[in-house]
Amino acid sequence: MAEDTSGTQGFFIMSGEAIKTLQDELMAVLGAALARSFLFRFGYKCGHINARDLNLTAQGRGAINYLEEIWMEMGLARPKSITVKGDVVEIILLETLESTYGGKGCDFTRGFLGGLMAGITNQPHFCTEEKCVSKGGKHCVFRLTEEKSG
Repeated sequence: MAEDTSGTQGFFIMSGEAIKTLQDELMAVLGAALARSFLFRFGYKCGHINARDLNLTAQGRGAINYLEEIWMEMGLARPKSITVKGDVVEIILLETLESTYGGKGCDFTRGFLGGLMAGITNQPHFCTEEKCVSKGGKHCVFRLTEEKSG
């Protein structure tokens, strides 16, 4: 009789090149606008799932601490700073994988940050990329905000 594996989650490690390959394939099949949207949504889901599977839950400074800890382990970029300015979390990243691909921004990374924070706080978050190395910036700058309902 086969073992029941329903409800179990797997985990795997892959090369950063996988994001580049996914980006290239999506651009070829869907075009730039849909590819960028897909990468953001996929990143969001991945970030949210990581927070859930690691049982990370916090609000305020605790959520920022988790964000800093997890980001160091992910390998998507090297954090320069994470600061809170009112209701906005500003994240400055160095050496983002996506910015080295010659694309139009760090869409997967942007989604991952939003999804990770949403998963940690159990509140929807949105992330924008204000500056990107691929667009001539010195580093990539992201802004995370909680989505307000209503």
